[in-house]
Amino acid sequence: MVENENYLCMNEQGEYWRDLRTVLAVAQAGSLSGAARQLGISHATVFRHINHIEERLEAKLFERNRDGYVLTTAGEALTRRIEQFDQDLVVLERQILGQELQPRGLVRITTTDTLLINFLSPIFADLQRAYPDIELEIGCSNELVNLNKREAEIAIRPSKISPDNMVGRKLADIRVGIYGRVQDHQYLLDGAKEIENLNKLREINWIGPDESLAHLRIYKWLQNNDLYGQVKTRYNSLLAVADAVRNGGGIAILPCFMAAIDPTLLALKAPLEGFDNELWLLTHPDLRKVGRIRACMDFLGTEIHKKRHLLEGNLKHAEDHR
Repeated sequence: MVENENYLCMNEQGEYWRDLRTVLAVAQAGSLSGAARQLGISHATVFRHINHIEERLEAKLFERNRDGYVLTTAGEALTRRIEQFDQDLVVLERQILGQELQPRGLVRITTTDTLLINFLSPIFADLQRAYPDIELEIGCSNELVNLNKREAEIAIRPSKISPDNMVGRKLADIRVGIYGRVQDHQYLLDGAKEIENLNKLREINWIGPDESLAHLRIYKWLQNNDLYGQVKTRYNSLLAVADAVRNGGGIAILPCFMAAIDPTLLALKAPLEGFDNELWLLTHPDLRKVGRIRACMDFLGTEIHKKRHLLEGNLKHAEDHR
């Protein structure tokens, strides 16, 4: 009888932690479907877990609205506790599995030049300080590096879909906007928050990507809106495009996170609707349990998530970071 009672208690505790992890996933994803993808379970299962934990705690953890699931005050307090416990559990799991508390060795990471220079560099510096025995080799390329061929162990990539045979997770949406230089283009707003009619921009010099970046949605958008003819200066790098805007060369479409930390850039229309991309953190399935890879993946995922408002063009948060 005692053994049966112990089993039931352990089973209830397992369900309780399962439901808590589901709460954390919904809080991070902002939706049931996003949490379902992250956890690898069905939409209905996520819904059932949330209902179960709310009934058990006798508290409402989320407000449901058209934009998704938003944490209540009780939900925020619980999520903070779950995140801390989740981090502690990762450390404990590594100890139990005999993994190194201080991972060491070489980790090769690939990303794009735009993400590296404007967003990831300080995060990599923090990663190096957190794990001094890990050597980082950062590859900067706008071409997709093949993780299957071990050209890198970790990829941080903008993409609408997760590449085949890779494991990881979506970290954030990436949004873009039309930007000019504050001192040159303030008049275009004419007191408004943003430009509503693109016709106002048809007589302005544009800066844009050249044909080597024709695969970018920015390039295709300019063509589809009959604006590529106004692109008077072309570059094979978005970093160069942004620098040209800063120096008064014209206006351009740039990722919102580049402008969020640059007071010289003026948002003329941001973010652009229907222009979302996604940021993915990926590795090869054979590497996900390697100590140094797992440590880097966990660290990068946490730190990038903290700054997702910059990637997603959240203007209120972005202004706080200027």
